[in-house]
Amino acid sequence: MQQKRLVLALLISTVIIVLWTYLAPIKPPQPNTNSTPSATQQPTATASPAPTAQPSPSVSSLPAVEQSPRRAVVIKTPLYVAKFDSQGAEVVSWIITKNKDSQTPITSIAGGKNSSIPLELVSAEGLKRSPREAPLQLLTGDNALDAQLSQASYRIDGNDSTGDFELTLAGEETKRLTFLFKDPGTGLDVVKTVSFRADRYEVELELTLKRNDQVVPQAKVRIGPSIGDQGVSYYSFYSVAPEAISFVNGVVERHSAQSINENTNSPDVLRINGPIDWAGVGDTYFAMVAIPGQRTDGQEYRTTQYDHEINGKKEKRYLVSALVPVATDGSKNVVYAGPKDHFLLTEASKTVSAIVNRQVDLDALIDYGWFSWMSRPLAIPILKAIKWLKDLTGNYGIAIILFTIVIYSMFFPLKWRSSKAMKKAQKLAPKMKELQEKIKGLKANDPKLKELQVEQLKLMKEGNPLGGCLPLLIQMPFLFALYRAITISLDFRQATFLWLPDLSGGDPYHILEFLMAGTMVVLQLITPAPSADPLQRKMMAIGMPIFMLYVLWGAPAGLLLYWLVGNIVGFSQQFLINHLTRSDDDEPVPPAPKSPAPNNRKGPKSKPLPA
Repeated sequence: MQQKRLVLALLISTVIIVLWTYLAPIKPPQPNTNSTPSATQQPTATASPAPTAQPSPSVSSLPAVEQSPRRAVVIKTPLYVAKFDSQGAEVVSWIITKNKDSQTPITSIAGGKNSSIPLELVSAEGLKRSPREAPLQLLTGDNALDAQLSQASYRIDGNDSTGDFELTLAGEETKRLTFLFKDPGTGLDVVKTVSFRADRYEVELELTLKRNDQVVPQAKVRIGPSIGDQGVSYYSFYSVAPEAISFVNGVVERHSAQSINENTNSPDVLRINGPIDWAGVGDTYFAMVAIPGQRTDGQEYRTTQYDHEINGKKEKRYLVSALVPVATDGSKNVVYAGPKDHFLLTEASKTVSAIVNRQVDLDALIDYGWFSWMSRPLAIPILKAIKWLKDLTGNYGIAIILFTIVIYSMFFPLKWRSSKAMKKAQKLAPKMKELQEKIKGLKANDPKLKELQVEQLKLMKEGNPLGGCLPLLIQMPFLFALYRAITISLDFRQATFLWLPDLSGGDPYHILEFLMAGTMVVLQLITPAPSADPLQRKMMAIGMPIFMLYVLWGAPAGLLLYWLVGNIVGFSQQFLINHLTRSDDDEPVPPAPKSPAPNNRKGPKSKPLPA
């Protein structure tokens, strides 16, 4: 959601450029700047007050239950390491270790070159809460029952030891972990089975929740809170904080934790109406979602605000959890916990669809922005092209440079035509201004007015300044798509190039930002403009780069690298165009003859010539 500011800023800059072409020569009707492009219509999410829990017996009033010893179970696979606590049969750690496609290690962004930090998805803040908030926690809406489910120490089926133990998987090996809990006093019978496979991020979850041999309805499983890279120190404009994501009624809904927390109708609670395909929580690159075996209603999000301290300063943060309704009759559900990478999600979608016996699109986890209909079809081919170039060169930075050169070369003919159109408009600018001055002095009923307006339109058609904006407008979708490509591929994350430690993150020294702005100034100065006024050209050449410097400050280094190389290639192309078209369009205008200055000085009289 925060990333949409970049799209808005780029659109504003495009509008400024387009409008600027009108301001100097003539002022045609301006587009309505009050309207904004509407996003794809989504089903509304209504927030309503949480229902008052029905009175139920307190946990202390229930008969004593023989508790199993509390134990920890660690599941190790080539892709992740998960840790379960037998108390509540809940997840207390889920560390992503490897990219399944590239087999490269994955670490937290908090680490450096010499010291890597594991990428933990589970929030330590949630585990410190009382009662604890942890993934795969069961909730029924009955306070006493929920407390009993979270405080109970489950027995682990097939392992009668009393200590902690590990399950290690390799290859395509599959293992099941089953937690059991029975309370004869209340007739409660709980079975929670999690199935793991070594080569997949998704796990199968089977739940059986009965009381007196009757299935307990309305059970929900907690996904969260705040799944994502827990090593992120600051959530900036280009780094999305963990947010609520759900697929309901065939459309994706996204809600920031802050908006749920500040909901005036029902603070900290948001209910989603409609059948849920899947729901969960995720940040920019990682997510955890639950996919019920059958589409169910009753999706709910909850948030809690807390103060996060950074270098002695407190920052407001929010825990956000998804409470996903699931079947409790032992049918299969699926939980995906891993990267939000297009290729990984596409493969996982096929696996999950086969398990739940319906079509599931996990790629919708990725935020393609308002113009997803445009950026999504472009982003995927761009990804494939850059990955192919990376395989040839061995570096994603070099691949982006080569990709940029290819893209700008493809648009060279358009740039040629637009430059000629701009030069033509620049030459006609004085005449257009002269017509404007004549029109200003005429009344609406003056017959000469229509004649001058017709002449104006002819000049606009002959030297249309909008032709110069055409390459920019056509290249904008590629810019948006590349930005999306960087955020939907795990390969860019922590890919190094020269002094840049991470092409998906910002330049730590902001060198790229200043180089981008500097090259943009030079490119603006040598590019023909419709206005012949040097002052206006300088204002445009300096104002736009400063504006884009502000917008792109801290942007992903891969995007800045694309823009910088594009400016350099554009400068070379424009220099060539200016040289080749000089004889055709740049005929110098002869200066007006100067009238001789009157000579009022008195001098010696000339002597008459002799006869």
